[in-house]
Amino acid sequence: MACPSLACCLLCLVALTSACYIQNCPLGGKRAVLDMDIRKCLSCGPGGKGSCFGPNICCANGLGCFMGTAEALRCQEEKHLPTPCQSGGMRCGTRGRCATQDICCTQTDCFLDPACNPPESAFSES
Repeated sequence: MACPSLACCLLCLVALTSACYIQNCPLGGKRAVLDMDIRKCLSCGPGGKGSCFGPNICCANGLGCFMGTAEALRCQEEKHLPTPCQSGGMRCGTRGRCATQDICCTQTDCFLDPACNPPESAFSES
């Protein structure tokens, strides 16, 4: 009777632990994937002055956004890269980021948003 109880307790203990075993640990520990830095999206547009916001959207300060044009072609490379990226300034809309003055973009579209009206230095490339 003690053997089945001990085996049951041991099985429960193993099932409830979330140990990081040598063969399946990500580099940097268990939470390394969650702490990964988000890189800046690829540059695009005339003179590489814009940033990709989606596979067909390139926005450049002072020039606006190019959607589905030759300027945005480079943005299609973004979907083949293994790490996520982020473009733009502050959050706007429901899932977007400010791309240029008064324009908010998500990965699929752009729209006018008065929240994207910060000081001019907010969109400057550093």
